[in-house]
Amino acid sequence: MASELFTEPAAQPRRSPTDRAGAPVTLRPGLRPRQRTAPDAETTGQETAGDEPRLRQLMGVCGWAAVLGGLGLVIGIRGFIGDLMGFAPGWYEPTMIVTGAVGIGLTVGAFVMVHRRRLPYALLGAATGVLLIALILTANAF
Repeated sequence: MASELFTEPAAQPRRSPTDRAGAPVTLRPGLRPRQRTAPDAETTGQETAGDEPRLRQLMGVCGWAAVLGGLGLVIGIRGFIGDLMGFAPGWYEPTMIVTGAVGIGLTVGAFVMVHRRRLPYALLGAATGVLLIALILTANAF
């Protein structure tokens, strides 16, 4: 009687995935079934906001943003020293404020959209272009 209380039910046999007709689905090695998305996302072809980003993509976005931040810091320090010494023209400060705000906004947007496939890289590419503009403006100002 006591042995009956502590027995586990028999394990159910594992079933292979099937398509809608009931035929077994075979996957190539290394592939896994996709997670189901919301019905409206299936019709539009977009991923839902609940999908987690791939670790490789997250690391790529973080690395690219870190390089942008480091170069932006160097350009900002150079402009700050030039401004403190009185070498900066009058247009330099407001232009660099706007340029920096746009670049930071694009980088933040890339982190917000990291669950998308290509959008973070497009935003970081635009932020890189803004950083190059800031570099050219700084080189021309001093």
